[in-house]
Amino acid sequence: MPKISEKEKDLRKEKIIQHAFDLFAEKGYTETTMDDIVQSLGMSKGGIYNYFKSKEEMFLAIAESRFNKRHKVVSEFNGELYNKEKIIKYITWTLTGLFDDKTSKGARFTFEFWSVLSRNPEMREKSLNRYKLFYKDLSLIIKMGIDEGEFYEDTDIESICYIILATMDGIGFVSSVMSVSVTEKVIENYLDMVLRKLVKGYKNDTL
Repeated sequence: MPKISEKEKDLRKEKIIQHAFDLFAEKGYTETTMDDIVQSLGMSKGGIYNYFKSKEEMFLAIAESRFNKRHKVVSEFNGELYNKEKIIKYITWTLTGLFDDKTSKGARFTFEFWSVLSRNPEMREKSLNRYKLFYKDLSLIIKMGIDEGEFYEDTDIESICYIILATMDGIGFVSSVMSVSVTEKVIENYLDMVLRKLVKGYKNDTL
């Protein structure tokens, strides 16, 4: 049997993740079986087990992949941007993605992720760690804004991050699960509320 290159292995792994992601988003984690994933991929179970030992491992790999995409957005922010602009880009990128069906699927997956982990104490710690990673990215932007005199000195970083992360997930839920579409105006007003709380001398016409 010919040896598979590392590049080919990565491509196969990504293909498995994508098919599992589509099924988890559409059917839910509990209702999706390994047989469903096998059928969708056209691979043998043995072939899949070469990359993932279980459905749970696939589920967590998808969650990690989704975090990495959001983290990449933050890490690539231009150092010359004001921190206000970084907040705008971060929130806008996250929420405008809900206009796209593929990203909307991602929001459905996110809520499936939280739902599954809330019923599984062994996986709950992984959920908390994921939240901490999102928190770290956002809190660093806010802290820089405070340190550079752009944001209010008395800003409570912990509670602001909690509110932003929780409400963005809430918007994702209403949009993708309840099918009440998020609009440009919703995002504009959401940004307005966040920036009024953070930015010194903020005016809406600067958005």
